[in-house]
Amino acid sequence: MVTQVNKIRRFILALMLFWSAGIAFSFYWFYSGEQRTVIAIARAEARATYEKDTLYRRWATKHGGVYVPASDLSPPNPYLAHIKERDVITPSGKALTLVNPAYMTRQVFELADSQNNLVRGHITSLNPIRPENKPDAWEAKALRQFETGVKEVSEVQEINGRMYMRLMRPFVTEAPCLKCHAAQGYRIGDIRGGVSASVPLEANSAMMGEVMTGAAVSYGLTWFLGLGLIGAGGRVLSRSARIIEEREERYRTVADYTEGWEYWQGADLSFRYVSPSCLEHSGYSREEFYSDPELLHRIVHPDDRASYEQHIRDSFCGTPHPIDFRIIRKDGEVRWIAHVCRLVYTASGAENGIRGSNRDVTDRKIASESLREQTLLLEKEVRERMEREAELEAKNAELERFTYTVSHDLKSPLITIKGFAGAVLKDIEGGNLQRLDGDVHRIMGAADKMSALLSDLLELSRIGRIVNAPSLIDMNLLAKDVLAQLSGPIQQAGVEVTLQPGLPKVWGDQPRIGEVLQNLVENAVKYRGDQQKNRIEIGVREGDEGPVFTVRDNGIGVPAQYHETIFGLFNQLDARSEGTGIGLALARRIVEFHAGKLWVESDGAGQGSTFCFTLGTRPPEPA
Repeated sequence: MVTQVNKIRRFILALMLFWSAGIAFSFYWFYSGEQRTVIAIARAEARATYEKDTLYRRWATKHGGVYVPASDLSPPNPYLAHIKERDVITPSGKALTLVNPAYMTRQVFELADSQNNLVRGHITSLNPIRPENKPDAWEAKALRQFETGVKEVSEVQEINGRMYMRLMRPFVTEAPCLKCHAAQGYRIGDIRGGVSASVPLEANSAMMGEVMTGAAVSYGLTWFLGLGLIGAGGRVLSRSARIIEEREERYRTVADYTEGWEYWQGADLSFRYVSPSCLEHSGYSREEFYSDPELLHRIVHPDDRASYEQHIRDSFCGTPHPIDFRIIRKDGEVRWIAHVCRLVYTASGAENGIRGSNRDVTDRKIASESLREQTLLLEKEVRERMEREAELEAKNAELERFTYTVSHDLKSPLITIKGFAGAVLKDIEGGNLQRLDGDVHRIMGAADKMSALLSDLLELSRIGRIVNAPSLIDMNLLAKDVLAQLSGPIQQAGVEVTLQPGLPKVWGDQPRIGEVLQNLVENAVKYRGDQQKNRIEIGVREGDEGPVFTVRDNGIGVPAQYHETIFGLFNQLDARSEGTGIGLALARRIVEFHAGKLWVESDGAGQGSTFCFTLGTRPPEPA
């Protein structure tokens, strides 16, 4: 494992190597500069020597040369034999010989050659008069360069095992030069040769050696001091890094090994820290969150994104509240997250983003949802039980009324039959046969009423137990069939019946729904009242829960206090009317069995009535 301490050590080692390389390069640069300085000094000395030689040569040239006593050191110059006054004798008889500038310069150069530490010189030409003036290879190359326009050539050269700075400039033919060199064909301005000066570098190199020795000591001390400072700084940094690593190890152990998904998000929403547990919770690695600050926002479930965004805004305002939201994992699984966060601050008190903590609460949510469903189911069962109990109480009450009514209404025909049967017996015993026919008819009428009452009771008991297979009912066709069956009573009563076209289709037991319509139409005909023109309208209107079928008449109407009473067993508003009083109760039972409702709307006596009922749009399940 590469730690910060190891990185610092590597950096210190690299810095030491860089420092050493820098010192070495600087020393090399200084050494190269000193060498260039030595060469520059030697070149300047060579130029000064050349200028000096040129100056006294020009002086001698302007004076046509000088006469010196002829001797072994200065014998007459055979190359000046063509000059008439080469040799002269003074009045005192002393012999003199002409020394021209070139001869004089050559003698000076030969004198300098005898001194090893002096600047050496050489006069030469590509076309020399004296063989000794023949150029060496370097001088020949320089002379050829002069012919191309070069004014000076200099270079460090080795001569006889010693290093020299060699410098050479051309000689240009002037008018006084033609005295000696006209015979060679030179003209004024021609380059007739050159003079080279060779400066020994030993003295300057010795001086440079002393300088370089001092420089080496200075550079060595500087290098050693730099290494010491770098090493001391490295040790300080290593100790600090070791302390920081120990602290980070404690914090990392606490943060990285938490079960929850912890993170620190800066003010720019970039992640400064994400715990490794994010991979287990979301399926995304911490590196993916670091590289994509919007990733957490994108994996929030679309239905929870608005509340999450509001929570983030509240968090940066300093008013965060815990929130539960769903995320969509990388594998597509939806998980519930319980999230809390708070603002964090720097040591100076400045806001530094938010620290968030996420916990996977999917199992808790599932358990909570299961508990809630069980609670709702239990509440539903309790409610249904209470409804059943209420319904049972209502049925018990209805059964009590039914028992009372049956016992009363069935007893009445029996009393009638029994009474008139006794009268018949007395009439037969007394021979009074005149009333026998009327008594028998009364007994038969009471028996017929009892038979009708028993038939209605049997029909009522069958509702909810015996039904036909549900089917899709065309209410227009059904209404027409019912009206066709009741055409006789309708025509006899003189009632005008209208049927609204386009009645919707419904699911149900078609014969039973037909009984409802038939019962309502028969009631409308029966209680038509004394109107001049009786009307019955069969139609439909739109209600809150679907279509509402209506049977409206302009008959006697129903007072408000009887709007519910008329649907009870054996309840008749007009006791003198025909029937048993079970019809509306039977119709309501049929409608309720089809998950519908049956009620009456009326403004009171003489205002007509509208019987309304609804039916389920799906086929009812058989009991």
